[in-house]
Amino acid sequence: MKKLVLIVLLFCVPFVYAQVDNYNNYSSLTADVLISSTVQNSGAVKDFTAALGFFPKDYDSQRVISSTSYSAPQADVTESESAITFHWSKNYPSYSYSSLRRVEKTNTLVEVTDTPTFPVPVPSDLAAYTLPQGKIDITPEIGALAENIVGGETDAYKAVFLLANWTQKNIAYNLSTLNVNAVESSSWVLEHREGVCDELTNLFISLARSQGIPARFVSGVVYSNVNHEFGAHGWAEVYIDNHWIPVDPTFGTFGWVDPSHIKFKEELGSNQASVQYEWLGADPQIQTGGIIVNTSVVSGDPDAKDYVDMKIESLRTNVGSGSYVPLQLDLRNPYDFYVPVQVYLSKAPEVVGENSKSILLEPHSEGSLFWIVRVPLDVQEGYLYTTKIAVNDMYGGVAETNFTFSNVYDVVSQQEAEALLAPLMNEVTKPYLTDVSLQCATDKEFYYPDEQGLVDCSLQGNLNNIQVCFGDSCAAGSEKVYFPLDVKQYTSQRLAVRAEKDGKARHAYFDLRILSPPNVTVQHVKPKSIGFHEEGVLEFDLLSESPVQNLSLKIDGIGSYSISSFSGEKNIQIAITGKDLALQDIPFTFDYQDQLSKEYHTEQLVHIDVPDVPWWYKMYAKILSWFAL
Repeated sequence: MKKLVLIVLLFCVPFVYAQVDNYNNYSSLTADVLISSTVQNSGAVKDFTAALGFFPKDYDSQRVISSTSYSAPQADVTESESAITFHWSKNYPSYSYSSLRRVEKTNTLVEVTDTPTFPVPVPSDLAAYTLPQGKIDITPEIGALAENIVGGETDAYKAVFLLANWTQKNIAYNLSTLNVNAVESSSWVLEHREGVCDELTNLFISLARSQGIPARFVSGVVYSNVNHEFGAHGWAEVYIDNHWIPVDPTFGTFGWVDPSHIKFKEELGSNQASVQYEWLGADPQIQTGGIIVNTSVVSGDPDAKDYVDMKIESLRTNVGSGSYVPLQLDLRNPYDFYVPVQVYLSKAPEVVGENSKSILLEPHSEGSLFWIVRVPLDVQEGYLYTTKIAVNDMYGGVAETNFTFSNVYDVVSQQEAEALLAPLMNEVTKPYLTDVSLQCATDKEFYYPDEQGLVDCSLQGNLNNIQVCFGDSCAAGSEKVYFPLDVKQYTSQRLAVRAEKDGKARHAYFDLRILSPPNVTVQHVKPKSIGFHEEGVLEFDLLSESPVQNLSLKIDGIGSYSISSFSGEKNIQIAITGKDLALQDIPFTFDYQDQLSKEYHTEQLVHIDVPDVPWWYKMYAKILSWFAL
């Protein structure tokens, strides 16, 4: 009789960054965040302002405990919800500023108890979060992919989970560019199937918005155990059932992010400026430096809530060397809210396929995930090996089991392992209308708020017994279906048309663009006062509520200027003398067009004080006014 020697082996699975437990099992984290920068000045500047917008603020599950600002030379510092503003009124060779904030972040899963409707009802104040924005573009390819991923789904929470999971699994992430700013569009990322954190997030947001789901970009810092420090990071939030729910496609987490995700900004699009500079000077020579962020953990509570009950077992326990062993992980959600879970094998022999897997557990539901691992082929004769299997979830939970292998046992082939799992892995799919194509668009690219529009839908395929609906209006399906569009009931947003037949459905989405009057105005005029003989710079911001083109600006007594197009805000600087502004409010006259070439004419008076106007100039101006009459 052979003697078996028992040996316990521990195989640690090499795992990628997105799978590693960082601060996942911490219920809270307190950290100091220092943001700093320096600006060099080799010219003549009378006035310099730095408005820092990239810093931690109070948000849900995040609280700023203390805040201190520093500057050199000493600056006047004002703080609002959106910016910390440093102002210097003298010329210096350099301007340095920093803000130190102590932040407490709580580890919390956003609890959604009721099944949220999909397509998503969108509040009017969030409609902009359904539209393309800069790098977050929505192409036909992005829309078709998203429709393919969520087609037939009626649960918005599940739909977003599917989009996030697809992005994390199908877009390669390059760790060497962890701190690189996103520069490519969502469509580029989809085409090349790679990107950094901002770009993965942009693509996910594009996929969500293509299906009418409000989504926004979030920027801040996160801990990386690759280099064991905090670095700049971008993730997303989606609006479901009156909640903004975090989604990190880079880390593969949904509904929750670990407490090292310290939020700085919520944005409509990515790559917005972290700081804005303004200066006034005759010969400015400004060289701005980068924003430096240093984050250090002060304390933490490593006792987070584990939302999932897990049990893992080997479906074959005594196997021969070189065998393929099927594993089954059973998960249970004991709560009355959705629990998304990412899990990964942390201890196991060689894993066949993906190590990390994700599952969405509905309230009080159960689910299972499966792996196949391969045990070593080269083992010693007569030895009995026991290996431990461990799986971790993203909340810090762990489940373990073990199995034995030896060359005295029968070998399990990969085909046998797959056959054993096949009946256990049946996926439940939602009914999806696949034999009909549906495309819809508005009859105009832009509308004014008081207009009536038309939604034009084209259908192809098996159109028998099909019904097409837009809102509460439905019509029998044909190759062409039209719906009236009362524009005043909407704001600019992404809308959906639904095609239904035999309990199956699909959706087509289109963008409704509504033009508000541009309403061009002048704001932030500088200087407030200037001497009669003094030379200076008239600086102001042009503001428009919507894009304008062919703008002609006349400033009485100073000159006329043309701008081909701009949107939002545009800074203007003009060399002047105090004499140009004396004795009157300055008339600004605007003539411009909106995107549909509708013409507008507006006027605005601006007052700048000139306190030392000579008596003779006052007399001269009075005589001129008589002739003007």
